[in-house]
Amino acid sequence: MQILRSKESIYPIGVLWNMGNKFVREMMLRIAIMQDVIQVTVYDLKDEYDAFVLDTYKGDNEAFQDGYIYEKIKNMKSTNSTKVIVFAIKIDNPTYRINEENGMIQCLEARKVKQQIRDEYASKIDGYFFDNLIHMSDNEEESQRIQSTLKKYEKYIEEDYIRKGYQPIIRTTKKRENRTYISLLNKLKGEEER
Repeated sequence: MQILRSKESIYPIGVLWNMGNKFVREMMLRIAIMQDVIQVTVYDLKDEYDAFVLDTYKGDNEAFQDGYIYEKIKNMKSTNSTKVIVFAIKIDNPTYRINEENGMIQCLEARKVKQQIRDEYASKIDGYFFDNLIHMSDNEEESQRIQSTLKKYEKYIEEDYIRKGYQPIIRTTKKRENRTYISLLNKLKGEEER
């Protein structure tokens, strides 16, 4: 396996799916311990939930093999929530490997965040189905694809947090309120208790 290093910072985008909403505050704190969280945006996708999931995985041929993505959507819709938490993290000096199966470059640090959340929370999720907890871009091409998807669903944004001193990674035309990360997490905690 060939490992490549970069001195530039990257900003992977992740999605915490609705299946984990009960633990969203915990997961976001856990992610913030692993990497710098730059932005968090809460979407309530309502009737566009299925389309959002399909658009998020567009270009990922593996996700569409044998109807996997449709089983995933069916499983994730077993909750009444259509809220997802989208976040961007900053990774300084990332390391990459080339996936031998598809030739794509993958950021090891982004993959570690995703795997750690799955490892720690999958057993706590009723009806866990592989990948129905977190999705995260692990290369620039995938990040750009997810950003295009997010622009399409901008009207479903309910909350948005950007870390002070940073420009938004998830770009929107909506006016942003500047609030602290802790206040956002407290609000998320309030949502999970409803």
